Amino acid sequence: MAKSNLFSVGVDTLLEAVRPYGRATTAFPPTLDEANARKHPGESLHNWFIRIVDEQCSGDPKRTALEDNIAVFVKLAWQGKKRLTYANVQTLVASCDLEEYYLDSGEANYFRLDFDYTTLGDPFSHPLAHIHIEGDLSPRFALEGGISGNIVVDYLEFLYRNYVPGRWITWAEREWQKEFVQTSKPDEPNPFATILEAFATSQFHILREHATVLSRIKRLLRKRKDELFAYHMEGADREILEYPSAR
Repeated sequence: MAKSNLFSVGVDTLLEAVRPYGRATTAFPPTLDEANARKHPGESLHNWFIRIVDEQCSGDPKRTALEDNIAVFVKLAWQGKKRLTYANVQTLVASCDLEEYYLDSGEANYFRLDFDYTTLGDPFSHPLAHIHIEGDLSPRFALEGGISGNIVVDYLEFLYRNYVPGRWITWAEREWQKEFVQTSKPDEPNPFATILEAFATSQFHILREHATVLSRIKRLLRKRKDELFAYHMEGADREILEYPSAR
């Protein structure tokens, strides 16, 4: 399997496709027509997926694949070289391969990342950015990631930590290993495996003992993500539109 820069080769491919390179808008798949890619009122998730794949991907669901069972439809808008001004990322996570889901239906979850200055809604109802679970009227959940503003990568990481945790852990351990080798003493034990085991066995006291290391790991991973895809919204904008109790 080819080595990826971030969580997977699929993520690397997606991010390369949506980098601005001087463009005002970018998309994945590259030919995506966002206006026609949105779910219609009353349209089932399965029928929506079939329609988009047929209309915009020549009937090939793999053109949308982030993973074998995860499809993404991305539209971004840019100002200048690094400022992200709009993001719409629709995601389908199927319980089976995308080709099987396309042909036979099955279980699936839908998520949509929205970042749009023109749809702010009622006070504090539309955190910038936010995630929909299903439908336009569903509750909107603020995207994790503090005020980093690196919306696209933070959303992809949300998907991987929840649906492809093994690949996320492989990436995190690889990045930490490089840092640990450079900064630790020769006989110092690497605590990463201990931390993983503590999570797996719900040993919170062990995690508390490793709080300093956990903070170092989080800072390192934030740095690595930003090094690979450092396109941001304004952090102050995010603070303005989040409800104060979130702080």
